[in-house]
Amino acid sequence: MGFSVCGMLLIALSPSYTDSPAITQKLSGVVLASFSSGFGELSFLGLTHFYGPFSLAAWASGTGGAGLIGAGAYALATTSLGFSVHTTLLASACLPAIMIVSFFFILPLGPLKSAGHTLLPPRLANDEEIDPNHEEGEGLLAAEDASKAPGNTSKHASAWKNFKANLKRSRSLFFPL
Repeated sequence: MGFSVCGMLLIALSPSYTDSPAITQKLSGVVLASFSSGFGELSFLGLTHFYGPFSLAAWASGTGGAGLIGAGAYALATTSLGFSVHTTLLASACLPAIMIVSFFFILPLGPLKSAGHTLLPPRLANDEEIDPNHEEGEGLLAAEDASKAPGNTSKHASAWKNFKANLKRSRSLFFPL
């Protein structure tokens, strides 16, 4: 949140002319704000682990809504309300404080306090090492059929068919019939 505030302040307090130092200062502000945004998204997405599957949907809709509301508020302030870009950015630099209030006063901290998990994985039985040549039998690394060799072309053909089927499904999201 500090990076976000610093980034907005760098942009808001930079001179309005477009010589090289001013552009460098503005770009530095954009970099700081972008870094803050990415780091914040990762942090909030990591918190969804403690709050269940509904929190992922809330995070996704909040992210989309924040983009629309933020752009709309900036457009409203600079056009209809007549505020300058400088004033609007200075006022926006106060908005990350809402995230601090949301985390410490609105978000229930019970799931975070009662997580009860360890940071290190449990040790293997009898301190045995994992074989690096071991193949997984289930999950993403599982082979489709044990009779197929890893380099078998039918496996690649099957993957290609699955890819094409998924592509057709995703196309219907953008172009419904």
